[in-house]
Amino acid sequence: ADYLDNGNNKMAIQQADKLLKKHKDLHCAKVLKAIGLQRTGKQDEAYALAQEVAALEPTDDNSLQALTILYREMHRPELVTKLYEAAVKKVPNSEEYHSHLFMAYARVGEYKKMQQAGMALYKIVPKNPYYFWSVMSLIMQSISAQDENLSKTMFLPLAERMVEKMVKEDKIEAEAEVELYYMILERLEKYKEALDVVRGKLGEKLTSELQSRENKCMAMYKKLHRWPECNALARRLLLKNSDDWQFYITYFDSVFQLIDESWTPPAEEEHSLEGEVHFSIEQAVNFIEERIAEESKSSRPLRGPFLAKLELIRRLRLRGCNDEYKLGDPEELMFQYFKKFGDKPCCFTDLKVFVDLLPPSQYTKFIRQLLDVIPLVAAAENEVALPGDIKALQQHLCVVQLSRLLGIYHAMDKKQKLAVVRELMLRYRHGLEFGKSCLKTELQFSDYYCLLAVHLLLDLWLEGEEAAVWQCLTLLEEGLSHSPSNAQFKLLLIRIYCRLGAFEPVSELYSSLDAKHIQHDTIGYLLTRYAGSLGHYAAASQSCNFALRFFHSNQKDVS
Repeated sequence: ADYLDNGNNKMAIQQADKLLKKHKDLHCAKVLKAIGLQRTGKQDEAYALAQEVAALEPTDDNSLQALTILYREMHRPELVTKLYEAAVKKVPNSEEYHSHLFMAYARVGEYKKMQQAGMALYKIVPKNPYYFWSVMSLIMQSISAQDENLSKTMFLPLAERMVEKMVKEDKIEAEAEVELYYMILERLEKYKEALDVVRGKLGEKLTSELQSRENKCMAMYKKLHRWPECNALARRLLLKNSDDWQFYITYFDSVFQLIDESWTPPAEEEHSLEGEVHFSIEQAVNFIEERIAEESKSSRPLRGPFLAKLELIRRLRLRGCNDEYKLGDPEELMFQYFKKFGDKPCCFTDLKVFVDLLPPSQYTKFIRQLLDVIPLVAAAENEVALPGDIKALQQHLCVVQLSRLLGIYHAMDKKQKLAVVRELMLRYRHGLEFGKSCLKTELQFSDYYCLLAVHLLLDLWLEGEEAAVWQCLTLLEEGLSHSPSNAQFKLLLIRIYCRLGAFEPVSELYSSLDAKHIQHDTIGYLLTRYAGSLGHYAAASQSCNFALRFFHSNQKDVS
């Protein structure tokens, strides 16, 4: 076994043969030899030897585990099920073998047999998890059923009855069991019952995720179109944490639903199950203004309330009623937001969503206004004004990204674009000073300047400027020398080299990305798409094998 672990397969086979001369019926030695044969490419011999042992229906743990490893390496998980079926018949009260059998069925997607194995296990050892394995198997049968009607009329109702039995007997112990119950009711579209479970005593077990209970309640209120409850719950959660963006969206959605339905609160009773409800634009405006006023007392700056104001302006504009409610000018609000959060990398992505509130005629003025508040220092009169610290650099980067987004660079002619590229690269090289202490795995603060310069050159290349693409390559390689783990540089280089038909550097760049798991699927195509057509079959085959290996090993996890 040690030789196998160390990859010395030939030695492992020799040692197994020595053992078998002395003890010719030693099952485990035969299987270990079979593993060695499998790993040295002698699959047929390995399979024959394994079947010889399997036919004897072994029940010793070592042989079973070794055969399981072998079958897994052969990609024959269905043989593991036969192995443990035989073991369970011979040792019917073994908890371990029954659970191995259940897992073996899970690997081959035998959900019906999983259900039976789960219940058999529960009868031997009445532990909750085993019972709920069986329930989960029913849910899997419902998910994989071709006939949706069968799923809704047989599998899910049976799963529901099984859980209800445990609820009545007060045997529900774990959070996962409540999650499973909720999942069943949701799939059966019994939203009212699911809501009752979450709001009731069982819901108290939902503690592992932050606001798990509230999120589930909110999802059910939405399904039931109970907008007053949606609104009151979102409002209450925003009072607790005014930086939680998802609840602003729900709050606005529900306010406008209530306005459209002309909803009014009942005279005598509570507004809703969740407390006070806001059902007019005035209340929404006041609520957001209050959140902004509260933010000033917060120990750290919160982005949520300021972005919520812009979101409300956008929604009111879409309804054609912005001017009635003086929330302010979006341009001024974005300017103030930039002053407060411009030194954060997220500022660009935050504002990006709202730039359509600006009229195109204001774009240049808006960018100029932002530039005016950034503390930049010029060494001499005609030189480029540069940032003195990382904060100013981050603010300037945000403005450059916004300029690109608003199409300001797009409108320039070739000469102006090349001047901008020179300026961006000057800023990039200057910004490297701030990252001298960065580790190799960290990105340089000014990397985005280089990236934007490359994109401007790519625009020129696509417009027919041939020389621009070679400049792109030199800038990206320069960027990579200072920031060896910048994935965006590498991905752009891969794309450009492939477009130019130069595949040699691409394999190395791709392997340096250190792609993991699903990434072989999501970005692997950048390599495989071109490798074949450019004649690099070995590299293409290797990349496809990486992806295949991932799919083989994770087939059951992702299907």
